[in-house]
Amino acid sequence: MTNPMIKVMLLLFLVLSIRADEELMKKECSQTGNQNLCLFCLESDPISYQTDRAGFVSITIHCLESQLDILINDVTSLSMKGEGEEIENVLEDCNVNFSIAKLQLNEAKDKLVTLNNEKAFGLVKTSVSYLQTCRGNLQKIKFNESHDVYDDIDVYVDLSSVAKTLIHRLHK
Repeated sequence: MTNPMIKVMLLLFLVLSIRADEELMKKECSQTGNQNLCLFCLESDPISYQTDRAGFVSITIHCLESQLDILINDVTSLSMKGEGEEIENVLEDCNVNFSIAKLQLNEAKDKLVTLNNEKAFGLVKTSVSYLQTCRGNLQKIKFNESHDVYDDIDVYVDLSSVAKTLIHRLHK
């Protein structure tokens, strides 16, 4: 008789703990200024339902890396279209900037492991400048071949704001 009771209690505990983790995720995302993007990112990783606030930051940085991968692929494809040397050069520079931003995110993850949250915050913040440089250079040459690049940069900027808020909240 106790065996079924133990199973029921374990199942109840599992359901309640997942619900508690979901509430923590919603609470943290509500503090970011872009709750929907935060939740979308965190919910894309099943681990988020079983992690803590530091885990949320790691997942968000992974989402930033994924966003950079999308940008690198899109910009590489655009640069191969033969739209002209000036456009190709700017797109190539964008990919260099994206690669640098990706390196900064890797370093930010390392800093989070060593609990150097301020340095991680700064690295995420600085990574945005490389994407903004790309956007500015594309705007200078009046690049209109793909608005997706601009939209994807905007998503990165918004997501980096989410990451910075979550990093800042690790102190609380």
